Order: sequence, then structure tokens, then C-alpha cells
Amino acid sequence: MRLAPKHWSTETWWCSMHGHVLPGADAHYPGRQLSVPLDETTQLARCLRCDDWVRTQTPPAEALEVDLPRPLRGKALDELVVIRAIALERGLHVLFFLAMAILLFLVEIGLPALKSDAQAVLTALDQTRSGHQFLAKWLNDLVNLDGGHVWVLAMIALGYAVLEAVECVFLWRGKRWAEYLTVVATAAFLPLEIYEIAEKVSLLKVGALLVNLAILAYLVWTKRLFGVRGGLSGLDRELAVDVDWDALHHRAPVDATGRGPEVGSAP
Repeated sequence: MRLAPKHWSTETWWCSMHGHVLPGADAHYPGRQLSVPLDETTQLARCLRCDDWVRTQTPPAEALEVDLPRPLRGKALDELVVIRAIALERGLHVLFFLAMAILLFLVEIGLPALKSDAQAVLTALDQTRSGHQFLAKWLNDLVNLDGGHVWVLAMIALGYAVLEAVECVFLWRGKRWAEYLTVVATAAFLPLEIYEIAEKVSLLKVGALLVNLAILAYLVWTKRLFGVRGGLSGLDRELAVDVDWDALHHRAPVDATGRGPEVGSAP
């Protein structure tokens, strides 16, 4: 069962952004339905990813055939799209932690001046005996703030930014070890997220927890991490069954009405 909605072609969408895979545009492959001649100089070449037919120049007669490519399609392509969506979500984490680290570094650098100003305002509030209790408490916390703690928090935020950046980059590149790293890092955050929700419930916190749980479930179950559902070998078998490359390399798929190839246009 594919993840893509009905009538949605991930392959067509992907080719529209990254281009078609047209081996028949560069060489002749006798016995394989990879191109259809139109006249002496033009032909229709079939994309091995989306099965579209694109008008191209006929390759020279001496152009030698090479090993046919196997571009991602079917479940494998659907899974890459989901993994890249997770990578983008990790990218948002990078921006958040990086901004937090920069803010904390700036606070640490300017902390002496901030403490001095806060003490002056706090003294003025005491002299006027005004009822700004919340402001007075906040200023008092600032005056007693330990610069060493701020520095530690800044380094922790920077460390998380680096971790999330590694996840983001290598998930985008489809590295399986990055999927394991994402699962471990996300699971490690769950106790803190649950504690925060227990302290004070908010839609943002609950939403973030649900997103992380969904990511964990998807990676462990669909990508078969930690040996689940046969592990990597089980995943390879599933993807091999999903796409019959021998059949695709030899004959062109037709639509439900049995019609032959239609002219497509290169993106």
C-alpha cells in the first residue's frame, strides 16, 4: 500500500522538479520499449520514473546502450518524500535552537550591564513602594542570575542545534543511520515533553508531542528500524516486489483503457 493519495503521482511531481530519466534519449535499446520514432530526427523517449513520453532528438545510430538506471519510484520514492518532510521539520528545530543559543550568548555577554540596570529599576520600585510585584520578581531573578548557568544553557542549545542539523542534512540525503539517530534523539526528548505537558498543558506542547510520536512510529515501523518487520532485508524485499524493473525496462505501461503512450513534455 502506497502512502500517496489516490490520483496523486509522486513520480510525476518529482520529475516536474528534478527532470525525467530518459535513457532512450541517449542510446538505442533494441527490444525495449524505451523510445518510439516519430520521424528521422525526433522520437518519443519514455521516462523510467513517471512513464511519461517526452519528445527528444533521435540519438546517433552508433550510440551504445549502457546499463539502464533504476530511479526511485513507487514506495521507495514515497518514503523519500516523507523522510525529507521530516528533515524539513528537523530544520525548524535547528533554527529554534540556534536562535536560542545566540540569544543566550548575547545575554551572557551583556549580563553585567543588564544586572546593573535591573538593580537600578528594582531600587526605584522599592523607593516608590509601587505594587509591580511581577516586575519586581522578574528583575530580582535577573539580578541574581548566574552567568555560568547562562553559558551552560547556551552551549546546550548550540549542541542541540548541531545535532538537529546533522539529522536534517543526512535525512535529506536518505542515509539510514540518520533515521536511527533521529529515533534515538526524538525518543530521548519524550520524557521532557511529557513532563512539560504535565506541568502545564498547551495545544503547542501536545501538538509537538504528537508529531514526534508520529515520526517515531513511521521510522520504526515503515523504515523497519531495529529489526522491526524483518529490518533492512525485509524493507529491501518489499521494495523489490513493489517495482518489477525487468518488466519496466522491456515494456511500456499502458493506462486502464489499453491506450499506448501519449506525448509528454519535459519540465
